[in-house]
Amino acid sequence: MQTINIFIASSAELKRERKVCVDLLMDMNQELENKARGVKYEPVLWEYMDASMTAQRKEDEYLDELRQCETCIVLFWKTLGEYTVEELDVAVAEKQAGRKPKQVYVVFKEPAEGITEELSDFKTHFKENYPGIPQYSYSTIKELQTKIEAILE
Repeated sequence: MQTINIFIASSAELKRERKVCVDLLMDMNQELENKARGVKYEPVLWEYMDASMTAQRKEDEYLDELRQCETCIVLFWKTLGEYTVEELDVAVAEKQAGRKPKQVYVVFKEPAEGITEELSDFKTHFKENYPGIPQYSYSTIKELQTKIEAILE
């Protein structure tokens, strides 16, 4: 069975959406198993990683995990999390260098009333700063599930 590791990045404000993504991947695994496709999705989130103190910066450990994943999905809503942007930048650089992750997707939750100016600028200049990286948006959890399913098919 082939395991496809999927790194899911977002700021803390989207904890519920990360959980929804994990649940969706588990459901998709069940469907894939039933269809005998020989594929298993494995979600990779910082919450699932060892939080103990090491000599390495914790974010660097997370980035090492990211570099082992086939796919990276980055979620944004109202804020532009420093670590989330770092994860996106590393994923894009690794993809452009021909390494993992091979697929990088950015998904914005809408509407984003109360959006920070920093995130607004990020969205405005997204296409020029991240050429070739697909971006999607969603308003409801059901739309998010539909987007993730479409990305992975």
